[in-house]
Amino acid sequence: MSAMRRLLILTASVSMCAVLALAQSRGGNWPTNGGDAQRSGWVGADARISKDTVKDLQLLFKLKLETQAKGLRPLMPPLIMGRLISYRGFRELAFVGSNADIVYAVDADLGTIFWQKHLEYSTREPQVTASTPECPGGMTATPTMSVPGVAGPRGAPVAAPARGAPAGPVNNWIAGVASVYAISSDGRLHRLNVSTGDDILQPIQVLPANSRTSNLMMVSNIIYTVTSPACNFSRNAVWAIDLTADPPKAASFALSAGEVAGSAGPVIGNDGTVYVQTSGRLLALNPGDLALKGYFTVPGGGSDAGPLALQYKSRELIVTTSKDGRIHLLEARTLLGSQQPVSFQTMPLAISGSLSTWQDADGTRWVLAPVWGRNGTSPNGSVTAFKVEEQAGKAVLSPAWVSRDMISPLPPVIASGVVFALSAGKSGTRATLFALDAATGKELYSSRNLVAASASHAGMTVSNGRVYFSTLDGTMYGFGMFMEH
Repeated sequence: MSAMRRLLILTASVSMCAVLALAQSRGGNWPTNGGDAQRSGWVGADARISKDTVKDLQLLFKLKLETQAKGLRPLMPPLIMGRLISYRGFRELAFVGSNADIVYAVDADLGTIFWQKHLEYSTREPQVTASTPECPGGMTATPTMSVPGVAGPRGAPVAAPARGAPAGPVNNWIAGVASVYAISSDGRLHRLNVSTGDDILQPIQVLPANSRTSNLMMVSNIIYTVTSPACNFSRNAVWAIDLTADPPKAASFALSAGEVAGSAGPVIGNDGTVYVQTSGRLLALNPGDLALKGYFTVPGGGSDAGPLALQYKSRELIVTTSKDGRIHLLEARTLLGSQQPVSFQTMPLAISGSLSTWQDADGTRWVLAPVWGRNGTSPNGSVTAFKVEEQAGKAVLSPAWVSRDMISPLPPVIASGVVFALSAGKSGTRATLFALDAATGKELYSSRNLVAASASHAGMTVSNGRVYFSTLDGTMYGFGMFMEH
């Protein structure tokens, strides 16, 4: 064999090993808004993020996508598939929903469109074009992939069927290739091929057309969502769309008159209980059939934020907020019937948006709240951190730190002991991304003037060393550690 031929073979082998190493270094998924069934906003350990390296965060790409000029959520925060073996090779894809009824797959390494799919409006009821803050129109729900139902390390393998167990009937809505599920503005459910964006099946009507639909959550082959407020003659209801039925069947739980659910969407507890925050109550519903298990009447009424489920020692706690800005900490096991569960509440804060949670290496559980308004030395807004502690056998929230000043901060996301907080800004100002020490609130990074507009209020995503969000002009931003493509 000639020296040149050996050199070519060696070069090819090294290149292939590099590609495989890159693919194997990824794999972390962010399958739903909030990252998991509990909507914690916490990714756990990320090999490329640390308190020491986050100072080197860079703007990797910004990508203008088609949106409609209405509402405060023109683009939804992306879902992340960390490793796809496609006909174009290994890819990490970010799936982004647009209020223009478009789902995009963005190549997360290159910041380019991998595919896009327009979800055609196709139902008897005419499409509503008018827009209000309560009923913005278009696609309003962040899509979903399948989400592990029990809290644990993200990306943990799903248990295989027992050897010798009989194979069940093949269901076209869940069997086969990996998929992204989306509900378009006409109320039809789409199952999209992650490699091509094609509809794997004919879309099926599951919800009323032109309704405002909350972020989707798929657990145990059931997609959960809420339609609220009652836009365009739809009704306020919680929905469970069972994909094991063929065709899929939608069960619903009607909300009481005047009751409006928060925009974040349902949260799933460790035992499968479905938790939904409304303007009056925190509901606990059975998985699947949505029968009422219990509820908590929120003093003064509930806020627009969604609830949060977290594990503290051997107990599951549910965290919710009231209109006056108090955070309520509830024992999930006592949330039965109409009895008021064991609870703890904080002093009032001007909380806006959902809470986040994470657990440090010492086992300390933290809760983070986005505050809009003066809080200590922060005149405009901040992220406020609490520790979950035990006093006289009861879980309580103890104030830990308050971040630097921010304008309209969004619910933060957390990775490797770093809190990523987005100061959304207001009309005519720029959004700013901050990285904070999750234990102290100390500022570790600021994007300064890298973002050109104020942020969409849809939320953020963190996965595989990157942080994503969008702005009101329909631009998707990706920040992270630079690496060669």
